[in-house]
Amino acid sequence: MADLFNPTANIQRLDKRIANKIEDGDIEIQLSATIKNNLKFAPRPYQEEAFTAFNYYMNNPKLRAKPTQVLFHMATGSGKTLVMAGAILELYKQGYRNFIFFVNTDTIIRKTKENFLNANSSKYLFKDQINIDGVNVTITSVDNFESTNTEDINILFSTIQGLHTKLNAPRENSITFDDFTNKETVLISDEAHHINALTKKKHSAGEKENLTSWEYTVERILQANPNNVMMEFTATLELSHPKVASKYANKLLYNYPLAEFREDGYSKEVQTNQVDYEPIQRAVVAVLISQYKKKIFASNGIIAKPVILFKSKTTKDSAIMEKAFLEEIRNITVSKLEKLIQLDNEILDKAISYFKSLGITSQGLIDEIREDFSEDKIISVNSKNDTDDKQIVINSLEDKSNEYRAVFAVDKLNEGWDVLNLYDIVRLYDTRDASGNKPGKTTVAEAQLIGRGARYYPFKLEEHHEIDKRKYDNDLDNILRNCETLHYHCSHNPRYIQELNSALREIGLFPEEKVEVDLILKDEFKETSLYKNGFIFLNKKVRNNPKTLLEYQEPTIVKKHTYALRTNRSASTTILDNTSVKRNKVQANFMNSHSFRNWDKNLIHKGLNKLPFYQFSNIRKYFPSVKSMEYFITNDNYFGGIIVEVTGLQKDTKVLSVNQKLDVVITIATKIANEISTMFGDYRGTKSFYREPLRKYFKNKKLSFSVNQNSTAETGKPTMRNDIPQEYFVDLNQADWYAYNENYGSSEEKFLIKYFHNNLENLKEKFKDIYLLRNERFFKLFRFSDGKATEPDFVLYMSDKFSDKEIVYQLFIEPKGDHLLMQDEWKEQFLMEIEKENIIELYQNQEYRLIGMPFYNKVNREEIFETKLNEIAE
Repeated sequence: MADLFNPTANIQRLDKRIANKIEDGDIEIQLSATIKNNLKFAPRPYQEEAFTAFNYYMNNPKLRAKPTQVLFHMATGSGKTLVMAGAILELYKQGYRNFIFFVNTDTIIRKTKENFLNANSSKYLFKDQINIDGVNVTITSVDNFESTNTEDINILFSTIQGLHTKLNAPRENSITFDDFTNKETVLISDEAHHINALTKKKHSAGEKENLTSWEYTVERILQANPNNVMMEFTATLELSHPKVASKYANKLLYNYPLAEFREDGYSKEVQTNQVDYEPIQRAVVAVLISQYKKKIFASNGIIAKPVILFKSKTTKDSAIMEKAFLEEIRNITVSKLEKLIQLDNEILDKAISYFKSLGITSQGLIDEIREDFSEDKIISVNSKNDTDDKQIVINSLEDKSNEYRAVFAVDKLNEGWDVLNLYDIVRLYDTRDASGNKPGKTTVAEAQLIGRGARYYPFKLEEHHEIDKRKYDNDLDNILRNCETLHYHCSHNPRYIQELNSALREIGLFPEEKVEVDLILKDEFKETSLYKNGFIFLNKKVRNNPKTLLEYQEPTIVKKHTYALRTNRSASTTILDNTSVKRNKVQANFMNSHSFRNWDKNLIHKGLNKLPFYQFSNIRKYFPSVKSMEYFITNDNYFGGIIVEVTGLQKDTKVLSVNQKLDVVITIATKIANEISTMFGDYRGTKSFYREPLRKYFKNKKLSFSVNQNSTAETGKPTMRNDIPQEYFVDLNQADWYAYNENYGSSEEKFLIKYFHNNLENLKEKFKDIYLLRNERFFKLFRFSDGKATEPDFVLYMSDKFSDKEIVYQLFIEPKGDHLLMQDEWKEQFLMEIEKENIIELYQNQEYRLIGMPFYNKVNREEIFETKLNEIAE
């Protein structure tokens, strides 16, 4: 592994070096209390990793370069602005107060101001009151850094061009280079790829001048103070380009590209819908499909408003198409509609069939779309003079009060557009601009727009669903897949589709070709008593509410702490000779113990009042047995039991001043609040399990896999194929203990099945009715501590042969590849906790024993797995 602390190491990029440290367990992924307590939205796992990398880098003097320049490469829709907001909070905690946000367009500035300044906006990223280390913090928009409040987060918002102009031709009250003298400043560059567009190509004289002027201005600010920081954010970093790769080798801090974002399930899937009609008819087809999605949502109890983007080549064309569209919707008739739907189009056919199943007539459908797509529900964003209000409307299309269903645009929404409920894009032109078998600039821009529209619209129907991730990838027949799909409607042009798919694949939004297979429960298994009458026992994810949760345990407050008083010592050192001149006579540090029980409770109360965490309503949330603040302050189980070892000069440590005591209280209380907030989540998994009929969960399912037949990877490939290596092969047709007709799992899953095939007779000596079932996302379990979800790959049922009563064992099993043993260790720890809790469920005269097994791995864990299985059999 490359030397993590070598800033010039070129063996491995910075992000990969840190990622390896995280994967090896040397760096623990965790959220600081600063972020957890002050961001309005809970960060996703990859955002937690980004914050972890940032904090590790910023707090590691051997690794951090100064002045500091780092880049976050994060997919469109992945919430890089939330990462930006969290990083600002962390930098504030480190002492930074002055921030410059710059980008290439005013549109993004207006959007970002909504994120950072407008507490009434649905897109605002912070909690109502930001509090860092006991200080209430306000975010303020400023024009310069003179006379700013030193307790505020002061942000200057500007375009890069505007920033350059302001600094090099200053006006009254505008920012000047003098503002950066002796001040620590944070530069935030959004959409940073625009500067890289100049980095990677040959420049004209004018471009060179622009590049030099912009970069010189930014570089001059960055270099004004060795502690200055520059954070760059982009969704489109071309790491394949040598100049870009070289520039960011030691600056790229976190890399989460669109391909990974889509693979993790955080985006919609994308399908092209080729409609061999004129553009205006293509638009009406999109309206019908949009209405279809709206009806699917409504039928499942979700009020959602799918939006359509109609994209034209020029603003003139867009205006013409908008007028024609409104005319077409106003004048559509039953005969026109019925002629239109004669098109041989799979998604349109499904939509029409669905309308009929709901009893909607052609005239009823026409009435609906006339209402939903009337002129007051259409918006155009083609004017250079569009108001701030219009930008706010465009970036809040998900709001219930926002009734717009369709947007007409050319290129204005290609960047900086935050929209979750865009479900259809209609290309209203048929031109191509490819050359040299490569997609042209227009096609690449269209692919990037599709990437922006592919942001996932959050919804869930089941308790175990993750609200912001796709749920039906492996349930191909589920109608709700349409609510997880963005359709791109264009003309029937095979060459264009090929170019578009190539561009989508290039940016990571289009998966490789997929194979669809049917996973089928065997008929003989469906005749068993287990399938007909048996149960699966599962737990629930619940809010961590002490008032309703019987299993709740209060956090333990750490009672022993240390606090160092300032000694007011100073020294001067002559450079190069290591000679120090002491200003004060050296005195040894002394230590004295102080108990909060002996301090004035009003003083402690005053200190706690400075921290929002200690509002009584919040204290009751964590400590339901506390009946009053006085009890919390004086009782030995809480603050009354705290003892602080105070170190400092002998004359200072024995008797503390009121202000010193107050500072001790605030410091210790802040530390305790941070520890509790970090460890105590909003959710937990119940330790009581509920039963559900097994047949309700385990069903036939159509699966989809991206399979490379030339790869040795097993995922997506059947166990009973002709060319399978013998080490994996099991004739599942003859395996009455295996519930499904096939297994398409990984090599470790196939090794597990082979293991049971080879050891079945040993199990039969102790057990009967042995059945192994594959969990194809049929159920989840939730970690007791925080409700984090996991999906065990298998569940094994066995009944004790010799017990007087019927004892059924339900074993949760996870095969793991070598690369995941460390990364997913938390899952194994949770599975093992299930047995530690001694969970035994009774039903009639049956006893169900729930056990989580250690990970199975053929090479590294099979012996441990087998030992546990033998222990159960004893």
